[in-house]
Amino acid sequence: MRKYLIIIIVLVFAGSANAQLGSYAGTFARLGFGARGLSMGNAMVSDAFGDVVGYYNPSLSVFQEQGVVNLGYTFMSFDRKLNFVSFAKQFKLSQGKQTAGISISWLNAGVTNIDGRDNDGRSLGVLSTYENQLLMGMGFMLSPQVSAGVGFKLYLAKLYEEVSTTRTAVDLGITYLAAKNISIGLAVRDIGAMYKWETSKVYGNNGTVTENKFPTIVDAGASYNLPKNLGIFSLGVGTFINPKFETKDEFGVVTKSEQKYNFTVRFGGEININEYVKVRAGIDRMDLNSSDFFGNIKPGAGVSVSKAFSKGVTLGVDYSFQLEPYSQKPMQNIGIAFKFK
Repeated sequence: MRKYLIIIIVLVFAGSANAQLGSYAGTFARLGFGARGLSMGNAMVSDAFGDVVGYYNPSLSVFQEQGVVNLGYTFMSFDRKLNFVSFAKQFKLSQGKQTAGISISWLNAGVTNIDGRDNDGRSLGVLSTYENQLLMGMGFMLSPQVSAGVGFKLYLAKLYEEVSTTRTAVDLGITYLAAKNISIGLAVRDIGAMYKWETSKVYGNNGTVTENKFPTIVDAGASYNLPKNLGIFSLGVGTFINPKFETKDEFGVVTKSEQKYNFTVRFGGEININEYVKVRAGIDRMDLNSSDFFGNIKPGAGVSVSKAFSKGVTLGVDYSFQLEPYSQKPMQNIGIAFKFK
């Protein structure tokens, strides 16, 4: 797909988007992570019973008894790309008296084949953009029922050849085991996340400095581990605390926006067909603020097939299929999961 990019327009209007879901900076970081999460509606903030990804809640890593490595590649429309790498594992502290966990992940996104043009329509060549999120999280058991975690993020993004940005952010999470088969999770994500674009290298003295803040996300949910190891069902609710922004008209009059919120519901489930095959389904982004409750939903489904190669090593292949509200083509992810003791 070919597009036009006039860099100054992107920068002027990036901070004046409305409060619709996905209209703020860092959208790629809110799509979800991996085939398992995408197929289960991203209702993963409380899932202490399945394979863990610290992206959703850094406190969950303490429940990942086996080490797990996930790699994923996503097929998307509009020349977009979305790739995943993650690792999570539980370990012992103080001679086995206390349990902790570590989670590391890399989320990569971008757009290619952009037909770059200047304000006069002259070709700038074929351009591309990229965004990256690097996360390192730690979780600790505070008691036999409660774990807490913190995740440190690094965002790196490029909009144009000499227009890039780097920024840090923080995630916080907590998980409570209400019963043997019920877990409750809460996470606050992207605290302090933003992009800061400087265009003086492109426009000289006419360059500007533009700050695009990310929404802060508050996720809460509960997961139920079905009897006889039949599977897992999870329900989640999320709040997008959208940032305030300022706009200036041609007369220099500044208008400040009000603080706005978006509330969403998501759910998903995983059924164990047998020891090696799992099927998944879920719905993400049921927007409680929209007059069309189901207008922006993202239903998904998937399957996982795994095989044990030894007593402590398992290799699996995951596939997810998720519909997007503004694309005729589905978002499909293929992942490889490697588990070891």
